[in-house]
Amino acid sequence: MTSEALSALAADVAAATSKPYVFPVQEPDVIAVAGFKGGVGKSRTAKELAALKAAVLTDFEWDWGGVTRGWGYHEEERVKAPLLEAFRTGKTPTPLSGRGRKPDLIPGHTDFERNQPKSEVVRDALIQWSRELKRRLVVDTHPGGSESTYGAMAAARVTVVPVVLGDDELRALEGLLRTLADYPLLLIPYKIGRSPAAWALDELERLATVYQAQVGPAVSNYPWIPNRRVRVPICASPPSARTTPFIQEMKAVAEAVEKYGR
Repeated sequence: MTSEALSALAADVAAATSKPYVFPVQEPDVIAVAGFKGGVGKSRTAKELAALKAAVLTDFEWDWGGVTRGWGYHEEERVKAPLLEAFRTGKTPTPLSGRGRKPDLIPGHTDFERNQPKSEVVRDALIQWSRELKRRLVVDTHPGGSESTYGAMAAARVTVVPVVLGDDELRALEGLLRTLADYPLLLIPYKIGRSPAAWALDELERLATVYQAQVGPAVSNYPWIPNRRVRVPICASPPSARTTPFIQEMKAVAEAVEKYGR
């Protein structure tokens, strides 16, 4: 029932939002993952998409709960700060190797909050990095609006927005849509239970239709994910009976990202 209802919602929104989006001319491209509220699955989505796309995971999160520490990089044990250095010098950073098990990483840093360049500088830098590395970038942004988030979204061919169907989360989503309605957005219903409330589905459809945002495949709620301590992304790990449904859903999200605007 959940899958059918959300698929029908996505189809209805697609029919109502037929305006084509012309994405920036860039090869390869940049994918941003954003949200105006924490805890909605943004970092998990970025990590898994980077694994599925063999992309460079680029971390603009400055809190310790982001993908950088989850990847295994601890800034307090390092002398250099690659992200800060890249913006200071204008040079493309060399990603840290995931050695084929994790996505390669441009790590975040706690000082990035106080040292964010203007959004235009961030936009141009990401496109430069993508071109010079000849790699796709998946950028995990800090929750809320900031110069780095706006710059990442300006560089991106598509911004993936995980959507939890709760009252607070949907209000935060409307704030994002009102502020950034002219950006190419793909809403991904996330942490979806077996029977989401009808009012929440209706509200998601209203927001997506009013603000001309596409709705992509849904990702179910998996209570075991927050307790998982393995650093390797789920989609890069050997599948099991427990992980296979999540991997299949994330592959559907990755396909929707690939097709967006094309």
